Amino acid sequence: MGSSKQPDPPAQPSTAEGIKAWADTMPQVYETQMKYAPMEAAQQVELAKQYAQPYGEAMLTAQKAMYPEEYALRDELMTQAKAGMAEGVPEWQKEQYLSDLKANIGTNAGSGIGADYVSRGLLQQNQDWQNYYRNMSLSLSGSQPIYQANQPSTSNYMGNYSPSSVLGYQQQGYNTAMSGYNAQMGNQGGGWGSALGTIGGGAAGGIGAGLGYGALSSMFATPAATTVIPLTSMSLL
Repeated sequence: MGSSKQPDPPAQPSTAEGIKAWADTMPQVYETQMKYAPMEAAQQVELAKQYAQPYGEAMLTAQKAMYPEEYALRDELMTQAKAGMAEGVPEWQKEQYLSDLKANIGTNAGSGIGADYVSRGLLQQNQDWQNYYRNMSLSLSGSQPIYQANQPSTSNYMGNYSPSSVLGYQQQGYNTAMSGYNAQMGNQGGGWGSALGTIGGGAAGGIGAGLGYGALSSMFATPAATTVIPLTSMSLL
């Protein structure tokens, strides 16, 4: 019978081998990124040109259909906010302000200091009026999503391809190989044990059977009678 050689276990990868593999493949990774990154960016720009505006129009139509009252109210308030920022304080409010101011300062309203006070007060009132509608417009603008243009994103192969990642991939491959090796050795050991058990059992059974019938029967059997053949009865060649 021939002997079966036990297989060798997988070799443990070294750190030097991993670093060398990373350094050797880095130029190829860089060339790949430089080749495909502009293509990815150009693709996103073209897709935006084709579908950004139709997508926005579709979303606006859906918003009008789902929330008609809210959309109409927002549109009306936005119109008022634009008018308030452009026109400033209306005349009736200016007159009301001057009347209240003159009632407070009395005869000083016609003096130089009073006139300056009134002028600065009107300017401040106009600024506050416009700020009120500016805040309204900002609040209305925040009630719906505003999408901002972003720089096209590309795959960053260089950022993900590091020495630690290469060493990690090597270790994962080694662990997988060792798992397969251990499973193979376990199966092989079980096969050898079964085979040896079968051979041993068969041999023992054969010996027991031989001793139980053949050998034992010959040991205790009655000796056979010996037949003597006379020489005269034998024919000579």
